[in-house]
Order: sequence, then C-alpha cells, then structure tokens
Amino acid sequence: MLETCVGIWTDRHFPASVIADQCRALQDSGAVDGVLVPDQLAGFAPQQLWTPENTPLAGLIGDPDSAMDAFMVAPYIHAAAPQLNLHVTSDSVRRGPAELVQSMLTLAHLTEGRANFQIGGGEAKQTAPFGHPTNQGMSRMKDLFQIYRQILDTDGPIDFEGQRWKFKRAYLGGAKQHRPTLWALGGGPQLLDYATSWADGLAIAVPNALTSPGETAEAIQAVRRQVEQKGRDPEQFRFALWISVLLHPDQSKLEAAFDNPLIKWVSSAVGRVETGMWAKEGLRLPFPEGWSYFRDMLPYATDDEFVDRIIAATTPDHVRAAWLLGSPDDVAKQVQPYLDAGIDWVMPFDYLPVVGDPADAPLSIGWMIELCAAMKRNNNP
Repeated sequence: MLETCVGIWTDRHFPASVIADQCRALQDSGAVDGVLVPDQLAGFAPQQLWTPENTPLAGLIGDPDSAMDAFMVAPYIHAAAPQLNLHVTSDSVRRGPAELVQSMLTLAHLTEGRANFQIGGGEAKQTAPFGHPTNQGMSRMKDLFQIYRQILDTDGPIDFEGQRWKFKRAYLGGAKQHRPTLWALGGGPQLLDYATSWADGLAIAVPNALTSPGETAEAIQAVRRQVEQKGRDPEQFRFALWISVLLHPDQSKLEAAFDNPLIKWVSSAVGRVETGMWAKEGLRLPFPEGWSYFRDMLPYATDDEFVDRIIAATTPDHVRAAWLLGSPDDVAKQVQPYLDAGIDWVMPFDYLPVVGDPADAPLSIGWMIELCAAMKRNNNP
C-alpha cells in the first residue's frame, strides 16, 4: 500500500493555528496519510533573493529561516490532527543519540506507534554557522544508527563503543510499547551501508538525486540486495520518495516561474545534489565544479556577485529538469514510473506557492490533496 505525506512549513511569522488548520484539512481529505516536519535552522535562499520582486511572501515575512523546532511542533500537530502519521527529519550531528532516541520513543508513544524519523548526515547550512562539526556526519550517523538499534532491541542497559559516542550501562527505560521507525535520508556508499545494517528504511529524492525511474529501480534493487546479504528481511525495509514538484494546472503560470530568481536559485542549487550531475544531462554547471548544496550552501555567507552569477547561469532547461511539473493529474502520471520501482511512501514537495500568486495559496493545498489522491488511487487497489 502506498502511503502519502505532505511537508509542513513551520514559520514563526504566522500563528501556530495556521499549521493546525492546514493539518486538519489534510487529515480530513482522506488522501493524505501523514505530514513531515523538517528540523531546520536555515532555509535554502540567500537573503538577497528574499524580496517582494521575487516572492510576495517577502511582504509578509522578513525571512524564510524562522522555522519552529520540529520536535516541539510535532506533538502540537498530533493534538490538532491525531489521525495523521508523523514524520520528522533531522541529522546525526545536532542532537545527541540518547536525547534523539528518547524523543523518538516519546513521539512514538504519543502517536501510538505512528512516528517516523528521517535522519541525514547534516547539511552545512544547519551545522557550520551554529558551531557544530561539519566533518563528522557519517561517523555520528554510524554511532546513532547502532545505538538506536541496540536500545530498541535490548532489554536493560546497554554498552556501546563508537567513534564519537561511548555509552556505559546506559538505559532509557523499558517502556517500548510503541516503537518509532528510523529511515536514512540521503545517499552514498557509507549512508547506504549504515541504512541497510541498522535502519528501517531509506528516503531518496527525485529528480534531485535519482533522475529517472530506471535509475531509481536499479538503486532500490541494489539496496534490497544489501539488506538481504546482511541477514535482514528486505520486505520489511521501507523505501520513501521525496518528489520536487511545481504544481499548477495553468502551464503559463508554471513557465512564468522559470525566470523567477528564487526559483532559479533553488532549481540549480537543490535540483541536483551534486552540481556535476548537470553535465551528464548536457547542461552547463550553474555552480562551480564539485559544489553541492548539502556541503557548501551557506545562505548568509553568499555574496551578491556569486548569487548574480548563479542566476545568470541557470536556464529554463535547468528549472524544467529540477522539478516534476504540471497539474495534479500530470504530475501523478510523471511520478508513477518512480512508484513502480518499489516505493511505498511518497511526499511531493511543492515550491511554487513560495513565489506564486497569493490568491492561489488556498488552491495550492487543494492541488496537493488532488495529487495525493491520484497517487493513492493509482497504487492502492
């Protein structure tokens, strides 16, 4: 069965009730199974691009970075819309493993087992400006995943000797009536090794990391083989798909966004996880060779000249390739070959409302619900 999810933008400029109302609407739609709350300290856009000329939202909120604490917002959402599954993203760097696993157990307890955590290795924009180490993401992930598995599968205190963390007779208590799930978020050989060894699933992004259904199918088959080779049941290992979309039934509205500097920046920076991937598709590199958003993007340490150069180098072809775009039905058809590769959880992420007509804002939620409904209808007999 395909599970659908919608990401929630938590911004302190708006009353918290806005989040509650949105989540209740998603819950009542019958098309959305869960929501995802990102654990973010910084957004994707340099401040010089956050202007009324690029986004009407700039007239309402002064920055795109005033995110709420995901671990505090998630219980609030559960109270407002208790039928939704809860998904939280975070990384292996900014929270200690004992505290993170305790939070996971807590949210699983509150939701009676409908809490999922998607953990990456830590983006530079979330770590470097705030004094966190920027070169320990994978080693900390390895420790965290092992500690998570050991705590959940052990009755009583645990001992652990890792590269970054050492536990001695550590105990979070035996109450584990409801268990969270942990998915690795990202890619690369190390992350896949840790995911297939200790995690419950893997979350991947298209077309950002995997650019075609065929590539996605090959990746999933390879991961399944790793899981099985390690003596684990591949049928119990989940595969989650993040989909970058621009949703609008009017093609002219979509094409108008292709020249928006904010859309151009996000498309070229995040549209491919490594800028060198553009060359494989016959497109010039908007960013310098070797640049990647998770390793190099620092929105508040990006000068005007660099921003202007990236915007000038980003073409409509880059934008088209960075998103699945069109009406809900159009995007559902584009997504289907990816889902056929073995995906059982999907979250479309629509960036168009950030730069679109404010009059379309209520419609955007409806289009997202329509997309989720179409995907469920096409995949759940």
